[in-house]
Amino acid sequence: MVLEGIFYKVIKIEKPEENSYNVEVELNPEHEIYEGHFPEQPVVPGVCTLTIIRESLTKVLGKEVIFESIKECKYISALIPEKNLKIMLKLKIIDTIGLRGTVVRIKDEQTVLKLRATLR
Repeated sequence: MVLEGIFYKVIKIEKPEENSYNVEVELNPEHEIYEGHFPEQPVVPGVCTLTIIRESLTKVLGKEVIFESIKECKYISALIPEKNLKIMLKLKIIDTIGLRGTVVRIKDEQTVLKLRATLR
């Protein structure tokens, strides 16, 4: 499933240090997925957040990336789609196959997700 370009767009990618990447993303609040998730109170689906992380890793590493295992995936707050909703993915590759990451809502600097995973 490729969501870039229809569900979200990458605004900028930074590499603050070796094996670390910050990816700024803007979500499309008009996407049809919100009609079913959920019509009265739309919320960004967790699986879409994980897909954005995976697609961003594929882009910055220049090779297809999949999650081999997810050791921790903790959603701390919901992402409610709204105009100009931007998030920052803070991703750090550890030992070439490990990942530690957070997703932060830029507007209020609220951490939305914490993730630890093994990549393949």
